[in-house]
Amino acid sequence: MSATSPLKPRPLLPARTPQAPRLLLAAVVLLLTAVILSDLFSLYAGTRAHSLLDWEGGFAYASMDDWDAADARYQRAWTFQGQAAIVCGIVFIAWFHRMYRNAVALAPDRLRTGTGWAIGAWFVPLFNLWQPFRIALDMWAVCVPAPASAPAVTPAPGQPAKAAKAVFWPVGLWWGLFVTSGVFNQYTLWAYDRAESIPDLRDAVVQLMVGDVLDLAAAAAAIHFTVRLTAMYRRHTP
Repeated sequence: MSATSPLKPRPLLPARTPQAPRLLLAAVVLLLTAVILSDLFSLYAGTRAHSLLDWEGGFAYASMDDWDAADARYQRAWTFQGQAAIVCGIVFIAWFHRMYRNAVALAPDRLRTGTGWAIGAWFVPLFNLWQPFRIALDMWAVCVPAPASAPAVTPAPGQPAKAAKAVFWPVGLWWGLFVTSGVFNQYTLWAYDRAESIPDLRDAVVQLMVGDVLDLAAAAAAIHFTVRLTAMYRRHTP
């Protein structure tokens, strides 16, 4: 090539869509399963504790040793639940952030917040009651397949994506159960710690068991949400 030869522009390669975080998804599902198992153990502990609190005629038919053992079982269950929730929360937020970054790469003009909020939104008090849900809705709207019969509609820049007749209930179910179980479990632990009479203690144990069921349902809904969102995103990747 001579010094006077015109330089030809290098052809642009098509942007490559990031792959779905399969390993992170597997870790999230595994840890959510561990959360479910810890909830089942707490339900078992609650059932055993409730059977000891047989209130009839003003007397409880349980020795102090039996109740101490039941209470210790409950404490172990709460320890397992707490450990599983912390580890699962860390990995889930990592998956959540990665999926949001991928969604931005897929449709950069259809997301309402920066990628940093996919992590930060979980740690801002009160703000964390709805902002992660909005981010999840945006990711879902980007990844959900549009109905074949629906006309393509390009949203304005900075506005959330809208898909006609798209199904969003998995996002709402997961978030509703997650927030409800979190708030309810905080109340039940408070009620259990402050119970002084046998009837109050028995009521608190029943409430704790209801909270375990809510937490279990929230973990199951989270598994459905994460697996389905990742599967929808993979349809957009080569």
